[in-house]
Parts: sequence; structure tokens; C-alpha cells
Amino acid sequence: MFIDISTLGLFALSAAALTLIPGADMLCALSNAISQGTKAGLITLLGAVTGVTCHIGLAIAGVTALIASSPVLYKFFVVGGALYIMWVGFGIFNNKNAISFQNNSERKSLHKLYSQGLLTNLLNPKAIIFSLVFIPQFIRVEAGMPGMQMLILGIELIFIMFLIEIPLVFLAGKIAMKIKIRPTIAIYINKFFGTVILVLAIAILASRSF
Repeated sequence: MFIDISTLGLFALSAAALTLIPGADMLCALSNAISQGTKAGLITLLGAVTGVTCHIGLAIAGVTALIASSPVLYKFFVVGGALYIMWVGFGIFNNKNAISFQNNSERKSLHKLYSQGLLTNLLNPKAIIFSLVFIPQFIRVEAGMPGMQMLILGIELIFIMFLIEIPLVFLAGKIAMKIKIRPTIAIYINKFFGTVILVLAIAILASRSF
């Protein structure tokens, strides 16, 4: 067998620990779940998982390694991705009509929710590095079929993301229902999520030497 149970177990524990550290895509999903309900959060999460799937596919094809080996292209992704995440965080921070059960015109469309989750993950340099550095650590080259090993680990990662983040989105949706009679609370929640996302974006830029 080219990948053993112990490797799958160790990867599961490591991936679960990293998934529990909130990233920009998870914060977007939770924010949208609070602002528009559970369905909005799940659609955003689906977009983020699609982004993860793309990164895994690129890693298998070797494109991610090419990006990391090209300083100019890598800097473009780092800066562009961080600026997009910063823009998302700024938008959430300034959203004063977060809980909008009465006015559906202010609610984001399903397409916009999905796109936000997708782009927040797809343009996140952390996700690129994750697929390039973290997953390959569990690949046993001597066992052969490294691409298939990475595919199996990628599927496991997606399963773990769903297993952990779906309950969190449902919890956020429940919180939204509890506070809909006091919508001003949502303003402070959005400011919190927005601030954290902005800090994440700044940290991405600060952690890289240009």
C-alpha cells in the first residue's frame, strides 16, 4: 500500500489543528452566516473548499512549485492575495447593516457569497504555501505514486474542513437568529471579524521580505 493508516491518522490530526486556526476564508464564512444565516455561510464555505481543491490540483500538477520558485510571480500572488483579503476585511468592518432580515436587497447573492469564499482562499498565499509545504511532508516518495498520495491527502483535508467548519457555520447561524432582534450587536461582530481579517492580511505582508 502506497500510503499507510498511520500517515493518514497523523495527517488528520495535523490538518485538524491547522483548520481550527481561523483563516480569512473561515472568518468570511462565519461572518456571512451571522449576517445572512446558515445557508450564506455554507455557500461561502463551499467556495473556500473549491479554492482548496484548486490548490491541491495545482500542487499535484507542479504549478504551485513553479509559482514558489519564481520570485516575481510569487510576490505578485502574495501582494495581490493579501490586498484582496484586506479589501474583504475592510468591507466586513464597515458593514453597518450586517443583520438584514428585513431588507433582502442588502443581502449578498449566492454567487457573490460563493465567489467571496473562493477568491479569499484562492488568492491567499498561506493556502499556496500550505499545499506546497505541508501536504508534501506526508508523501512517501519510496512508496511510489506521489501524485495519488497527494490526491488522497487532499481529499482527507477537504473532509476534515467540512467536518470542523460546517458545525461552526451552523453555530454562527444560530447566533444570528438569537441576535436578530438586536441588530446593533452584529455591527460589533462584523468589526471584530473585519479587524481579524485585516490583521491576517497585514501579517501575510509583514511575514514576507520584499
